[in-house]
Amino acid sequence: MAEWLFEIFSEEIPSRMQQDGAQQFNELARVHLEEQGLTFENIRTFVTPRRLTLVVEGLPLETTEKLEERKGPNVEAPSAAIEGFLKSAGVQKEDCIVKETPKGSFLFVNKIHPGQPTPKILANISLSILEKFRWPKSMRWGSLDVTWVRPIRGLLCIFDGKVVPFSYANITSTNETKGHRFLSPEPFKISDFNDYEEKLRKHHVILDWQERRTLIEKEIGQVAGSLKPIEDKTLLDEVTGLVEWPVILKGKVDEQFMQLPPEVIITPMRVHQRYFPLIDNQGKLAPSFGLVSNIKSIDDNKKITIGNERVLRARLADAQFFWAQDQKQPLEQFNVALKKRLFHKSLGTIFDKVERLRKLSSYIAKSIHTEPKVVERAALLSKADLASQMVGEFPELQGTMGRYYAQNQGEPTEVYQAIEQHYWPKASGEAIPEKIPSLVLAIADRLDTLVGFFAVGITPSGSKDPFALRRASLGLISLALNPHFSLSIPEAIGWAYDTYPWDEMSVPNLLSKDAIISALWKFLLERFKFAMRDGQGSPYDHVDAVLSVAHESPIFSTLALRVQALDQLMDGDDGKNLLAAYKRASNILRIEEEKDKLKYGGDVLPDKLEAPEEKNLFESLSIKAPSIQELINNGNFIQAAQDLATLRPNVDQFFEKVVVNADADKLRKNRLHLLAFLRKTLHQVADFSKIES
Repeated sequence: MAEWLFEIFSEEIPSRMQQDGAQQFNELARVHLEEQGLTFENIRTFVTPRRLTLVVEGLPLETTEKLEERKGPNVEAPSAAIEGFLKSAGVQKEDCIVKETPKGSFLFVNKIHPGQPTPKILANISLSILEKFRWPKSMRWGSLDVTWVRPIRGLLCIFDGKVVPFSYANITSTNETKGHRFLSPEPFKISDFNDYEEKLRKHHVILDWQERRTLIEKEIGQVAGSLKPIEDKTLLDEVTGLVEWPVILKGKVDEQFMQLPPEVIITPMRVHQRYFPLIDNQGKLAPSFGLVSNIKSIDDNKKITIGNERVLRARLADAQFFWAQDQKQPLEQFNVALKKRLFHKSLGTIFDKVERLRKLSSYIAKSIHTEPKVVERAALLSKADLASQMVGEFPELQGTMGRYYAQNQGEPTEVYQAIEQHYWPKASGEAIPEKIPSLVLAIADRLDTLVGFFAVGITPSGSKDPFALRRASLGLISLALNPHFSLSIPEAIGWAYDTYPWDEMSVPNLLSKDAIISALWKFLLERFKFAMRDGQGSPYDHVDAVLSVAHESPIFSTLALRVQALDQLMDGDDGKNLLAAYKRASNILRIEEEKDKLKYGGDVLPDKLEAPEEKNLFESLSIKAPSIQELINNGNFIQAAQDLATLRPNVDQFFEKVVVNADADKLRKNRLHLLAFLRKTLHQVADFSKIES
């Protein structure tokens, strides 16, 4: 058994693509090895900014010999057919054997495929991996007719200590690689993976991504001293993918900038410079930051630290200037500039959107019996900071700067909170606003966007969603699940449609109001499945089961409670047994309904019931069915599901003791109606046919 080591050495791979690239490398190698019949003990991949590395352990030195038996035509087949088979098999007729089969005598040929040297197979696999590899974005370089995420500079490919020869992009494979770009740029030879990993470390490259990440996290904490970094896993992951030899340093922020809002200081640190902001024990932003360098200099990195401090100083000086300039005019005054900024060519300007938000948020506020003045004011100011100099330089601060500017000019608390929080949640799973004006404005913002784009025929298609409508819909669902109020989403979609001055906009192929309500509600219900899975761990089939009987319910919070009740029921044995009974009843009904050419609707004749078990089931259903329906009508879904579970003993006894397809036709049909009654009662909670066993 031997080891295969394959490294693709390139210019810097974007950090966000590295983990997916390593996974794809692993999967492609695994598939190709299995297709070639090569067994192996272990396969691992590694990634740094400049290399993708694969190591496969436990490969044989050559493949085993294979015997292939190939069946030909009947011995009495036309000569042309026999000649064609012999030619394709590359044999003479005397090389064939005749075998008797139930369908006659046929020609067979046995061909021996000798084993192949593994290096020869690996050369083909290596080339195939490079050709089939797909990056989110690729590039060409020079005059080559190949693409890769960045220009490839070297190919290391060795098996059992020897080079596996092949070429790609005018580069021939070798047993050499390079270390750190600046600290150890000279090439060096490799014999196996252990030698490779050890020599890379000597040449200032830590190969393992997780080791680099752990080192950065640990040393950031050490250089912080009495301070601590703001937790940011995304930033930590990104920085890990930017360095091969992390060196952790600590920089300072000039005190003059500490009077700026914390977000204004943190944003250029994190987003633009990839620094780690530090806070004290009270959570207050400190005038210090951690930074990760990819090089260690002879002056103990003093110049590197000073250089990074200088860059941050310039960015914060700009921010300080914008902060002062923006506040020289009222926030509302920025809306004038929004009249010249396009939201979308078919949907008007950003100011047009602001005007629609004022109307829509007012409709929503009135529908939930809330004073609309606060939310109308927040809507008017909601997009104003988009025209500010600060947000122009740091777009990540939209909403945040609006909140500060509104607060500083004396707007009420609920107004400036809503300006910031109407962008919440910014990502799945993040916090939603707690105050009603913020919730109302956030819902209105997403409804306006979804209705507008759907109305003009712009909807997500496959993987394409340039206006992030899927994200907007998931955000809308999260907001609609809030515990503070319930909102009929189809009705709100209609209100949003009415805020658009369609007659003035001359939109071709504009969908009608009813069509938009139908299409968008259907789209939102599909997104609801994802929200339930991610939010409360509900399986898709449970959501399908509820939506099948409650799809006309216009309130997401109500639907969520129904799904939760079904989840709880199906977590226990009662739910599983009821499901088994439902499927058994449904199968019987399906077969008999097809045979009888009618639909059994549950119209049971009590005087035709004979067996005690069917009488008990009917009595139980007669009592529980209206009770369960009343509980559902009152929104007590958990109790409704619990009441449904109490039917289990009678259902079990019925199927154990009663023969449904009795000889007497009237008795048989009455029992089928009883099964339909059971099905109908279960459907009050959910369509159990949608639930997977």
